[in-house]
Amino acid sequence: MKDLEYYKSRVVSYRDNKYLSAYNHIVENKPMFIVEYGGGESTFMITELLNYLDYGGKIIGYESSEYWYNDHIEKGWNKYNNVKLVNIEQVEWGVRYIHSMEDIQGVDFVIIDGPDLTKFIPYPITTHNLKDIVDYIGQEIPYFIDGRGQTRGFYKDLGYTTDIGDIKIWN
Repeated sequence: MKDLEYYKSRVVSYRDNKYLSAYNHIVENKPMFIVEYGGGESTFMITELLNYLDYGGKIIGYESSEYWYNDHIEKGWNKYNNVKLVNIEQVEWGVRYIHSMEDIQGVDFVIIDGPDLTKFIPYPITTHNLKDIVDYIGQEIPYFIDGRGQTRGFYKDLGYTTDIGDIKIWN
């Protein structure tokens, strides 16, 4: 089995350090149930990390694009069958992946890396699912947002404080 440095180096080389903050959070805090919006290669790599760490953590990734979902399967990124194809709806100020809250009972870390907001008119500013989860469980949980300045601003304006940060953001 590959060592932890392999996984860290894989993340560092993956799209300008795209998930380094999320990986560090997982290694240091060992969340038991991670939910990712925009599942795919990252879901696979995080699953590999969780398997390496072997503490019982799991991840589910929600993908809204049938094209990308099929691409993920073709590339082997849904090897663990934990990327789920779901519908998405446009709502005021944003979009929402449609899934049952019961399917994510116990979530203790959220990653937002989807969907491609440029495909919607009018252009949405956020993915609402993190707010939905916080409202449902009654407490804020740690989260990682890949870039997405407007989404980060939306959650900052709500007063959310458990953003683990995105190393691509220099503020």
